[in-house]
Amino acid sequence: MSTTDRTERSRGPQAAGPTRVARPALAAAAVAAPAPHPPAAVGWAYAMVIVATLAAIASNVFEIAHQVETGVAGAATTGDLALTIAFCALFGFFAEMLRAGRQWGRVLLTVFTSLGLLFTGLGLAQLGGRPLVGPLQASLAVASLIPSVVGLVLLYVPAVNRWMASVRDDSRTVSQRLRKAVLTAHVGISVGWLGLVTGMFAMSVAGATTHNAEQQAAMYRTMSMLDEIFLGMTSMFALITGIVVGAGTKWRLLHRRWVAVKFFLTMAVMLLGFSVIHQQILRANELVDEGATVRGGELDTVGWTMAGSALLAVLCLVFMTAVSTYKPWGLTDRGRRNSPAKSARASRKDDRQS
Repeated sequence: MSTTDRTERSRGPQAAGPTRVARPALAAAAVAAPAPHPPAAVGWAYAMVIVATLAAIASNVFEIAHQVETGVAGAATTGDLALTIAFCALFGFFAEMLRAGRQWGRVLLTVFTSLGLLFTGLGLAQLGGRPLVGPLQASLAVASLIPSVVGLVLLYVPAVNRWMASVRDDSRTVSQRLRKAVLTAHVGISVGWLGLVTGMFAMSVAGATTHNAEQQAAMYRTMSMLDEIFLGMTSMFALITGIVVGAGTKWRLLHRRWVAVKFFLTMAVMLLGFSVIHQQILRANELVDEGATVRGGELDTVGWTMAGSALLAVLCLVFMTAVSTYKPWGLTDRGRRNSPAKSARASRKDDRQS
């Protein structure tokens, strides 16, 4: 045996070192590979979102200007202005996250574009919410509606789906620091939302049971102020932060039943507030201003409708709090299809085949 042979045998398993590091080296090279360029549909969807957002903002500005001109501007107008500025910044941020390949950015754009379509459609049909002021605002609403539909479709064309699938694993989650900040905001806003709705329930019961016209008017006007300034804002930001915490972390938005239930219940409570509670508050204040009788008339029906709706909202919010604590029910079908265990089995299968 030569000196060279003895040296090679003395090295033993170390001789296999280059073979063992080959796969990690290839994996590192794959990770370091540049992300694929987004398809043209992403750019067009981004443009449609921006156009729709600008049209919606212009519509809100005209509504605020109309309130100032007619002398009805007040705290609610200030709240509308703050919401307009906030949504301008938020939609721009969501659109940038879409272009960066963030799945949760696409989810947020989808949810809020869909809500915008719903509310705009209700406003055009005069079925709820604030009425559109004149043909100019109605035209701006339509101008917002059309690019919203186009952008929503473009978000899910096959090319965009393939691109999102290719970049989502490395870029879909938010950083640990951002996750903690958003989670803190979500808990605080959700607690405020629950307290606000509970207070409105108490005031609606007081208004529905009192025989004092001044007390009843005070209850309904206070509810109107809280509804105009705080209720929509807290519910909307609770939904936004909840989606970021769900879609941007390991929980995902539709992978676990408790997260999915919270998501859909949040939107249901928002719609309940917009389509029922808000409308009943407006009607109650109209009747009070008209001098309607405190008991025995339409105010009784309106008052108890508000109380029942607010109680339902409170029960839903308490239920969502319990669900967040206990995290029951396990994975959804979508979650099982994309579970880490299944991904690990698929990876091992690929390793065996390679």
